[in-house]
Amino acid sequence: MIVWCTGISGTGRKSYVAEAAKYCEEIGRTCKVIDVGDLLERVPDHVKVGPTATALLDGNEDVLRLHRVVALNELKKEIDDAKEDLVIISTHACFMRRARIMAGLDMHFLKKELAGKIDVFATVIHDCHDSWLELQGRSEWRDHLSLAEVAVWRDFEIVLTKMLSEYEGKPFYLLARRDPAQGLAQLAQESPAPSLYLSYPITAIQKDKPELIDEAKALAESLRDEGFVVFDPLSIKDVPGTRAAAGATEAQITAEMEAAAAPYLNSQTVVRDLQLIDQADMVVVYYPTDKVSPGVYTEMSHARDRRKPLYLIAFPGAPDSVSPFLGLFFTEAFRDINEAIPRLKEVHLAP
Repeated sequence: MIVWCTGISGTGRKSYVAEAAKYCEEIGRTCKVIDVGDLLERVPDHVKVGPTATALLDGNEDVLRLHRVVALNELKKEIDDAKEDLVIISTHACFMRRARIMAGLDMHFLKKELAGKIDVFATVIHDCHDSWLELQGRSEWRDHLSLAEVAVWRDFEIVLTKMLSEYEGKPFYLLARRDPAQGLAQLAQESPAPSLYLSYPITAIQKDKPELIDEAKALAESLRDEGFVVFDPLSIKDVPGTRAAAGATEAQITAEMEAAAAPYLNSQTVVRDLQLIDQADMVVVYYPTDKVSPGVYTEMSHARDRRKPLYLIAFPGAPDSVSPFLGLFFTEAFRDINEAIPRLKEVHLAP
């Protein structure tokens, strides 16, 4: 099985993929990781121009294309020689450099050499703020991008990878760097592990009952321990509400930078959560509060429109007296976590 895994610089994609490969080894499954960036760095000296692969982005595009051809030919050879159960190709879909988007893919190569061979497409993402801070710590990226430009780059990376998956008719997954990397390995198999989107009222409870955030995280871990892949919206902390819930502060990021990036980050947060629902097998709503959460209700409506099974846990009135208007949305309701997990296992993990 072959996975095409993308992610912008500063996301931790390489370490994420390495962790996924390690998990494969731990469960007795062989995995080979091929990093296209590493292949570019290993281009023979008589061809190489510039000290690093990143430096190529600032030069002649024909030179960059030449380097890419050499690296991709090596990629094809490594794929053809691979004997492992799983091959993960780690690469960029595009680059944001000097206020312009640049292709990170060679579509002719993909069409000629890999059409129909890639089984799963995925993009690893991370907090925009943390990615910007990571890039600022690298000499080849320092002061090249604003916070808003990192957000735009990340969005292009996702869209291009998803377009490839749709063209090939293969599944696409958005994977948060903060979530366990074993999720990638669990999804990239002949019978993927059941996956779920965990919906809970983050903004509505973080001020009055922040301990409920910890309960939601514990629920996510319990479900993962049982064998589910969990997509957690709080694993990406882009907007003030989610960053406050994590206690994040960034002295280097000014109010002006935040304001410029806000329109992108607000929009991407909504679209991202809906994408996580689209790629999940089901939605689990953990709602141990009477506070109103527009986000959760929007997600419930989207799950219904996408015909996803939806389970309520600790919802006000559940399971006996939930509003009949919500009856259109949910599949089953449970009083608490202890009641829910055995039933979810019975329905979705039974042999």
